[in-house]
Amino acid sequence: MAVLAGCAGGASVATDATAAPTAGGELVIGTYLDPTCVDNQQIGTNASLSVSRQLTDSLTEQNPDTGEVEPWLAESWEVNDDSSVFTFTLRDGVTFSDGSAFDAQVVKDNIDGIVALGAQAPVAGPYLAGLEAATVVDEKTVEIAFAQPNAQFLQATANIALGMVSSETAAMTADERCAAGVIGSGPFVLDSYVANDATVLVKRDGYDWAPPSAAHDGEAYLDKITFQVLPENSVRTGALLSGQIDAMDNVQQQDEASVSTGGFSLVTRANPGFAVSVMFNQAEGPGADPAVRKAMMIGVDRDDVLTVLGPTGAATPGVLTSTTPGSADFTDYFAYDPEGAVEILEDAGWIEGADGIREKDGAALELDFPYFFDGPVVELLQQEYAELGIRLNISQITTADFITALGEGAFDATVGNLTRADIDVLRSTLTNAGANWYGLSDADLQTLLEAQAGESDPTARAELAGDIQESVLENAYVVPLHALAAAYAVRDGVNAFQFEASTRLNMYDTWITP
Repeated sequence: MAVLAGCAGGASVATDATAAPTAGGELVIGTYLDPTCVDNQQIGTNASLSVSRQLTDSLTEQNPDTGEVEPWLAESWEVNDDSSVFTFTLRDGVTFSDGSAFDAQVVKDNIDGIVALGAQAPVAGPYLAGLEAATVVDEKTVEIAFAQPNAQFLQATANIALGMVSSETAAMTADERCAAGVIGSGPFVLDSYVANDATVLVKRDGYDWAPPSAAHDGEAYLDKITFQVLPENSVRTGALLSGQIDAMDNVQQQDEASVSTGGFSLVTRANPGFAVSVMFNQAEGPGADPAVRKAMMIGVDRDDVLTVLGPTGAATPGVLTSTTPGSADFTDYFAYDPEGAVEILEDAGWIEGADGIREKDGAALELDFPYFFDGPVVELLQQEYAELGIRLNISQITTADFITALGEGAFDATVGNLTRADIDVLRSTLTNAGANWYGLSDADLQTLLEAQAGESDPTARAELAGDIQESVLENAYVVPLHALAAAYAVRDGVNAFQFEASTRLNMYDTWITP
């Protein structure tokens, strides 16, 4: 899930770069995961968001190459001095696929509709935390006000989860929206959805409001896109190699060679946001000991991590991944040093026991480690930490049980991340306000997190992000491991197969060589 699980430019492939784009054709993508619900404002999985990005446009776009927020459905905006009030001037001539017009009332209906969804909007909802009101100023002007500084909101308006849907969709209940699928203003329209089988999109006639980063204007090139659910990795790979599908996601290490050459290309991009990291329960147990956290920080070989992940993983320069605007290199903090890790533990009184596991004051150095994703990495951690005298009691559980364990503090450590192309992802994960799943109680860190939330200048926010990362890594509050990476294999003849800023598919410019 994007909520817990996923700046270089947007990766793409052009297998016929010299030819002029040609309209027409169907693209079939084999996907390992069903979207479950075709509603960008409800579901936070990569599968659902990649589908719904083709159906919905956003107020703004985040340029995948520069990280800059640019106009889209909003042609301009103003932000007050403390970043608590955002006023958007909307583009003319935009309509939804049901023929209804896009205007300020629709924006208000979307904002109010997301609030009404409550817990059913796990990604979009937090972007609107502290909302005071969305107000229609006139037909083409809408004001969105917050009770406190909220600098992250401008980037949030580029996020798929805040993509605009029709007022009719926004008024539906969560279940009704899943059953019907959203009505959007995007370049494609939902034709059909059959659970655990296929999602079919068709080109929207008359579409003519693409964002500035797009390579062309007007309608999309493709006539049809089918997302075919093929959960088994070997089945997806076989379907691609035999020509039954044109592309596939979640390429595994063992298949990388066969889908990278001989008529196929591998397209990858690291997810932006909070890197996949070891996250500790710092309220009690071994995770409350800085020595244990610091030893675990430098006691894992990240080259081994990338080896077991293959194309679905990428190196991370710090707590923020490389595709996150404002990221910087902090790798010196977690350079692999197993001897140094042992020294830290011994200096802190953790002495190796007869079974090789360290002990202190009669307690063994073992951590209960539930997880729901990244299994190969977790198993590697268990092996490498055992060599230091640290025992991980790993257990793979369902997503629902995992969230329950976090809420109840029934863990010592786990792995987690959060995908978002904005540095506020640090506050979302590390704030000691709200749920505070990880038991953080650092007032200075909290001050830094809140300061960046109220800082509108991008350079100043990036500097604050650096200060936050230094604080986090100096205290080993988390152990960065890797970035999740989208990994697609694509057959020759599929051109401009690419991602938007949050590393979800953007098929507007994609075309097929006849």
